[in-house]
Amino acid sequence: MSWFAPGLEPLFAVAAATLDENGRLIEANAGFLRIIDLEGKPIGAPVARFFSQPSFAALIRADPAADGEIYRGLLTMGDNTGPTRTLRAHVWRVESHIRVLAEYNIEELERLNDKVLELNREYANAQMELAQTNFKLQQREAEIIALSLTDPLTGLGNRRRLEEALATEITRVERTGERFSIFMTDLDHFKRINDTYGHDAGDKVLTSFGDLLRKQTRATEILARFGGEEFIALMPHTGLKHALSTAERIRVVIASTRIEPLSERITASFGVAELTTGEKGDSLLRRVDKALYAAKDSGRNCVIAG
Repeated sequence: MSWFAPGLEPLFAVAAATLDENGRLIEANAGFLRIIDLEGKPIGAPVARFFSQPSFAALIRADPAADGEIYRGLLTMGDNTGPTRTLRAHVWRVESHIRVLAEYNIEELERLNDKVLELNREYANAQMELAQTNFKLQQREAEIIALSLTDPLTGLGNRRRLEEALATEITRVERTGERFSIFMTDLDHFKRINDTYGHDAGDKVLTSFGDLLRKQTRATEILARFGGEEFIALMPHTGLKHALSTAERIRVVIASTRIEPLSERITASFGVAELTTGEKGDSLLRRVDKALYAAKDSGRNCVIAG
């Protein structure tokens, strides 16, 4: 009959076993079987080698003639080639049988738990630092991408930004059938501004002109400096009539506004065009450019549809 108390057999936190004096296993609970980790049928197998400190031979040499407790203290068990466990153990001899009852060393478990907590904290900190680093890298990457698409003087989009946005908008129009227009504007007599006030003043005028365009257009409209003093606005969801009205309103605002650092007012000319069915970006840009030059030829400070 087994000496195991009810409920002891399935426990893992306690190791219980009965062995003969040759170290062969007679019975064992789940906790002891986990320590020896033998494949197949462990009952009847020699398991003395799993007693590391003290050894099984040292245990049975203690008072070999008498029954009763033969050892109490720390017992290190496990395969010499693998991990070992240190437990608090009681060992008895009862009628030539060796009974082992051991529980995991609480102090050892606490040290192990503290180490696990420390490692978890270090891992969490490392994960947080990694996440922060990744976030900063993503921010920097976004900044670099934004810079590559931005005109450094005005802060508006550059030509690359214009080309990417124009291709995206044309694809959207092809998919949805919505209307799409653009306008191109050019400051009148800008060369005279540079010649009279210098290029630094000319740059300030371009910056102020870009700010004015930004304030006079919707957030959904994309502004870009096309080159020199030419600027383009992409106007999604907008037909030609509304685009012409917008360009005219902006023309009036420009003509009535003194742009720093000039003392006199300046004007701008506008060309406007709406995308036609099946038209590509290059064709649309050529039409709006032609309309702008028509506005220049018509005396400047006006809006012409292309």
